[in-house]
Amino acid sequence: MTGDSLLNAAYLHFKAVKARAEANLEVYLTGYAGVAEHPDIVNEVIELTKQIVEADEAIKFLEQKL
Repeated sequence: MTGDSLLNAAYLHFKAVKARAEANLEVYLTGYAGVAEHPDIVNEVIELTKQIVEADEAIKFLEQKL
């Protein structure tokens, strides 16, 4: 594997992490099924927001390196 392919793999990982967190956040914000499973919804929203921001920062960093 080359350095570029390793960076690309990391880039794709963070894109997937961000997409997953955004999808889960959308579920919480629209009030669909699954929300009742988590009694502390505010904490879940905070954690998902952190995941999105961290993944976004990693994506921006990796885009500069690719």
